[in-house]
Amino acid sequence: MIQTTQNSEEIQGKHYWKSLDDLADTPGFRSWVDNEFPEGASLMDGVQRRGFLKVMAASFGLAGLGMTGCRRPEHAILPHGRSPEELIPGIPAYYSSSRPTSAGFVPLIIESHEGRPTKIEGNSSYQLGGGSTDVYTQSSILDLYDPDRSRGSFTNENESKGNESSARWKKTPSAEVRKDLANIENLDRVAILTDSNFSSLRKSLFQKLGQKGVKVFSHDPIDFHNPENCLSKALGIDSSLRAIPNFSKAKTVLSLDSDFLGHREPNSSVNTKQFMPGRRVLSPSDAKKMNRLYSVESDLSITGGVADHRLRLSSSETEGFSAIILIKLLELSGEKNPKLLEQLTLLSQGMDNYDKWATECAKDLFEKPKQSVVVTGSHLPSSVHLLTYKINQVLGNQPTCLEYVKVDHFAGNLSSLCESLKNEEIETIIFLGGNPVYHFPSVDWVDLLKSTKNKYRLGRSIDETSQVCDFHIGQSHFLECWDMGTNWSEDICSPVQPIIAPLFDTCSDTEILSSLLGESKNSHDLLIEFFKSDADVSESFEDFLKQGVANVKPSLLANLPNPDQAVLEISADDITLSENSLEVLLIPDFHTWDGQFSNNGWMMECPHPITKLTWDNALLISPVLAKKLEKKYPDLGLLPKATMLNNNGQIAPDAAVFKDGKQRAPIVRLRVGDHHEIKAPLYVQPGLADYTVVSTIGQGRSRVGRVGSGTGFDTCSLIHTDSNRISNGATIEPTGDFHILANVQEHWSMEGRAIVRETNAKYYSEHEDFAQKMGAESHSPPMWGKDQDASIAEKATTTPRGNSAYEHPDDTYEHSETFGLHQWGMSIDLNQCTGCSACVVACQSENNIPIVGKDQVLRGREMHWIRLDRYFSSTEREGAELPSDVQVSFQGVACMHCETAPCESVCPVNATVHDEEGLNAMAYNRCVGTRYCANNCPY
Repeated sequence: MIQTTQNSEEIQGKHYWKSLDDLADTPGFRSWVDNEFPEGASLMDGVQRRGFLKVMAASFGLAGLGMTGCRRPEHAILPHGRSPEELIPGIPAYYSSSRPTSAGFVPLIIESHEGRPTKIEGNSSYQLGGGSTDVYTQSSILDLYDPDRSRGSFTNENESKGNESSARWKKTPSAEVRKDLANIENLDRVAILTDSNFSSLRKSLFQKLGQKGVKVFSHDPIDFHNPENCLSKALGIDSSLRAIPNFSKAKTVLSLDSDFLGHREPNSSVNTKQFMPGRRVLSPSDAKKMNRLYSVESDLSITGGVADHRLRLSSSETEGFSAIILIKLLELSGEKNPKLLEQLTLLSQGMDNYDKWATECAKDLFEKPKQSVVVTGSHLPSSVHLLTYKINQVLGNQPTCLEYVKVDHFAGNLSSLCESLKNEEIETIIFLGGNPVYHFPSVDWVDLLKSTKNKYRLGRSIDETSQVCDFHIGQSHFLECWDMGTNWSEDICSPVQPIIAPLFDTCSDTEILSSLLGESKNSHDLLIEFFKSDADVSESFEDFLKQGVANVKPSLLANLPNPDQAVLEISADDITLSENSLEVLLIPDFHTWDGQFSNNGWMMECPHPITKLTWDNALLISPVLAKKLEKKYPDLGLLPKATMLNNNGQIAPDAAVFKDGKQRAPIVRLRVGDHHEIKAPLYVQPGLADYTVVSTIGQGRSRVGRVGSGTGFDTCSLIHTDSNRISNGATIEPTGDFHILANVQEHWSMEGRAIVRETNAKYYSEHEDFAQKMGAESHSPPMWGKDQDASIAEKATTTPRGNSAYEHPDDTYEHSETFGLHQWGMSIDLNQCTGCSACVVACQSENNIPIVGKDQVLRGREMHWIRLDRYFSSTEREGAELPSDVQVSFQGVACMHCETAPCESVCPVNATVHDEEGLNAMAYNRCVGTRYCANNCPY
């Protein structure tokens, strides 16, 4: 907890805590932090050399290592006599490319060493992205070296023993499979089920196949396109209508259950680059110029953590709340429409408790209407998107902060495919990417596909969907093939360049479509042909590849239709939530997204920004619901019994069950309706709506590689075939079983010495030195030495913190007029940090830091070189009540490269040293592993 002096009363009242045990200060938590290393951490139970090599195979492949790589060959070898001109050993080469995603192509710069891709960065030529990437793009390079990826094409040879059947896969040349596809005659009886993609090349191939009668269907468990389709349908527009906000020009933003800064919504990297500069504070006067964010959400998301004002509200109630906001804005604007106001009043019934919050929010939005914008989560019903459209129209923020792009969609949905299969209209089906059998287990795929003669599957690995197919075709990584496509806002086109030839006998999606057309061309020839004839790019092909981006003109909607009639047709939902009728919200899993990163060790071990879970998922519930469940089921074991006192003398029953840093979570049965049921552990998360259960999609896969095997719990049975991710009427009952969660929230505890320092804009504008009156600095005498009388600005730039026992060298060599070597330093602007964790994985990728696995994480041995501390803060509690409304603070903690580094002075072999550029360096060959440096590090 941060201690403050009597002179800083205005900024008292916040209590910072990392976990629920930390908040309650239970004896179990004290036992954990009193030992530098947890009990049993020195043991290596169950970790054998063979298992270690299996898990680390991908990292070794990326590093170019092998266990026999240090042995010299027995035969004479000769050096490279005519090395390629662009290949210089030890010198990296950089190429532009892009990563295809369901939310558009992400422009990238790929670093390559000796022809091997090693690192991914954002393309700075893409000005909207500003050279940034998200955590998934950073980790995607590891999938190229996945030891369990498909190494070619295979034929499914089923074996039946009694009532059981198993699949045996026989290696088949991909050329033969492509030849079979080219020989298919009845193309009008061929169906393709694909995931969403923004590839211009693939779209042109689909159009050619459509002309020959091929039916194309699209599916996504995390469907970003449903809102634009519903909005266009409600407004009577032929093309889908996609909202493109411009947060760089917005002063006030209202987020309706939209994690637009996090990983759950499309274009999050661009949104962050646009919005967060509005939080940059270079002087006290800038504090009052910052933008303002209001967040209304059921889960505690990254966007909610950044918000200035946050309201906990279930997703099912968002329709009523958006109606209140619209009523307030119509009143402020003076627009009079009795029928519309009557309808909105009907829709907003039951929202009286939030009237004051909505009033203040609406006033702030209307203060600068053209610089205000409202965004809505992609999972919300169409009525909320329609009301949001009307709200933005009342604000009149087009085109300053918002534009609408017309998008063409020609693919059918999953329900249409199921209907065609039932009617036996399909003879051949091709699953192009995705994993529909895993995502939609409510569909009886085996029975549905009985009438089809040929079933092909293009995928990165043999997965759940491959099991129901006759042929599995290995899919090339995006760094192994050619393509081009647009971003989410469709104003940028970028190429996909192969940085390396395919490592295995794999194919790209465009090559499969080409085979179906009878052409059997490779992806390079297909792209060249498309670029010359159909690409809407003015640059030459060579310049296009060099730059990595090209501007294209999106189809903007100029005249916005009036939505009043559509709003009048909205029917109010009569939903009452309680402990016996819960709302279930399904969100993409942070570690695996929708399951595609299940075998990616970097993502699985990267802690969730909010929950700090690794290698697992859980059902998140609010403290209010947790207390009610404990009362209903006394033996649930979710919260510790009220048998101990914390240091403040308060009974502490409101913390998660931890022992030696391991969280023991009860497994419960979650039922939605009569037939949807899942089992998963419970996790109490402050900040959630009282009666909302948050679950994630993408874990608990039955067919996955060695890294992701046995991790997490499958919740896909709750997804509807229309990708609706909100369910109501759920109940929870315990099973009596428990599960150990790898939760790192108590690792590296500061033992009550939280190092985060924050205050509000008003106080900072008046007291620039607020941090000196908080924590240890408030009661420790300053140690400035000879710089005692210098200004704060001078001390901050010249004097080592805590002074020093010796005189540090000048920045000039021997006090000459010539400056000496530069001194390195890095700062993190915590005012702009969203906690996205991209830096954690980027550091792991750059430095090839290995993963350690769930067992070693449980022992406190995760090896990230930069960690992201997450603090909750709240006003002082009354008694032992766990706060439901919390604020979130993120703080990235890396090596501080201290000028007087305590790790250097304790190393017995002088392995940790300070170099002449001011860096804290490590001579690895000297290190003998005493860990004195870690024990002496104050961070």
